[in-house]
Amino acid sequence: MLPSVEASSCATDDKTQVVLDALAKAFAEPFALVNTDSGDLVYFDHEALSCDLYNRLELLVEVGRRGTPEIIEDVSPLTMLAIPLRCLGVGANLVAVGIFVTQQVTQEEEMAAAARAFGIDVRRALRWSAGRTVWPPDVLLRVAGSALENLTLRQQTSRLETEVAESNAHTEEIYAELDLLHRLTGQLRLSECEQELWRNALGWLASTIPAQCLGIVLRGTIDGKVSDDNLAEWDVFTEGVCPVERDELCELIRRFGPIPLSEPVLLNRAETTLPTWHCPTIRELVCVPIEGSKQPRGWLVALNHHGTTQASFGEFGSVEIQLLRSVGTILGIHNSNLGLYQEQSQLFASSVQALTSAIDAKDRYTSGHSNRVAFFSVSLAERLGLSKADRDTIYLAGLLHDIGKIGIDDQVLNKPGELTAEEFEQIKLHPQLGYEILKGVRQLDKVLPMVLHHHEAWDGSGYPHGLKKTETPRMARIMAVADAYDAMSSDRPYRKGMPDEKLDEIFRAGAGTQWDPDVVDAFFEIRNEIRQTAQVSSCQASLEYEDALS
Repeated sequence: MLPSVEASSCATDDKTQVVLDALAKAFAEPFALVNTDSGDLVYFDHEALSCDLYNRLELLVEVGRRGTPEIIEDVSPLTMLAIPLRCLGVGANLVAVGIFVTQQVTQEEEMAAAARAFGIDVRRALRWSAGRTVWPPDVLLRVAGSALENLTLRQQTSRLETEVAESNAHTEEIYAELDLLHRLTGQLRLSECEQELWRNALGWLASTIPAQCLGIVLRGTIDGKVSDDNLAEWDVFTEGVCPVERDELCELIRRFGPIPLSEPVLLNRAETTLPTWHCPTIRELVCVPIEGSKQPRGWLVALNHHGTTQASFGEFGSVEIQLLRSVGTILGIHNSNLGLYQEQSQLFASSVQALTSAIDAKDRYTSGHSNRVAFFSVSLAERLGLSKADRDTIYLAGLLHDIGKIGIDDQVLNKPGELTAEEFEQIKLHPQLGYEILKGVRQLDKVLPMVLHHHEAWDGSGYPHGLKKTETPRMARIMAVADAYDAMSSDRPYRKGMPDEKLDEIFRAGAGTQWDPDVVDAFFEIRNEIRQTAQVSSCQASLEYEDALS
């Protein structure tokens, strides 16, 4: 039998209590909460009017099954409303029950019939009803439906807010990782002291990896060759409180065998609580190789997750492995090369080259085009007296100028013949698409004007913005000539490249209309050099320029 609601309030979980509080606010009356499976009264409020719910349990079960609010007793001046809560995810077997006044009465005889039906003392019922809000039954049902809908929307909003918060937290983690890698690669240019780099890298990692200790262990060398025989020759750098002695850490890594020379090692409590584990002070561990020119130079390690306490513990996972691997790769590149600035330039250029390879894969007819445009643009910029910094920028812009073609339909991009007017309009979208792709990368801010405007024309007939003359940035005007030259001179499956005489004729005719006449003049001054470069593979041309950077 259901207990009397006059006894005392019962405990509910936080999620259920939020629902009950919302219903009480919507109706200005407290609700009791019944578990229709067990027949227990899960919750009631001392201000509620006690009644006989046991004899109505079958009705409450049916309300829960139907899943919609219903009036299960209506004897004037009292009515009983039942609201199933299964749609709110607080339990499929929970039903909220409330008693309401349908008209104001002042005499006991007016309350007598309702009191008998509800199993309530008539005098108590009369006192309770005084001053209560009058609720017509049809209004109660409408408000109940609206309350359930609002609670459902509130839960959905809360869930979405949680997802957004988690997404933002993940984004912040990624930003922190990118910031770390950016600072580290910047240090590759500037650091002349290897030990300084190791210590700086560990210091920066400490702000990103939740570890008690971070370390770099470098294998010993004999006559310039890596040797694992003498642990005393190994170098160890740590940040934080190391849970083991230096020699013990070195011996631990060596005991892992050949695995950490090529793959990460990840250990959490599942492994370190086994009887065979020999380092009880190490609870969690990540160990990744620092790549060398031929074999790993050493290892980057994280020991004991910061989240570990007596009550709970955190674990290392794929996020820490990936970040440490990236850092290990960068540190390995630094250690393997004497020319720090040159290697950093190559690393950055290779990253950009990876983007251009996506264009080549997308547009098989113009493979190598971006590399050639980059090199031709640099040659023209040098002839026109642009600074070294501007030549570096125009080189990167040349590699990326067609990145927007990733967003163009393959069938249009690879059509082996003349484009229709509609198809050409699609092609004309690629400068704006490229700008949108790259605009969020702060390090590429300077290349954006060239990506966006390399198809503008001197007379304003170009796209996407129809800029005239010097409204178009100078380096974009330079790239426009380089781009046009490669497009017209390269062979395609459906046509041969134009002969030199025809190209010269087109450029002379287009100077002052299609192209900046000063850039066209510079082209004719170095056209033999550009044509020689066009005969060299795009890869070799880019390597020649990277050599010039150093």
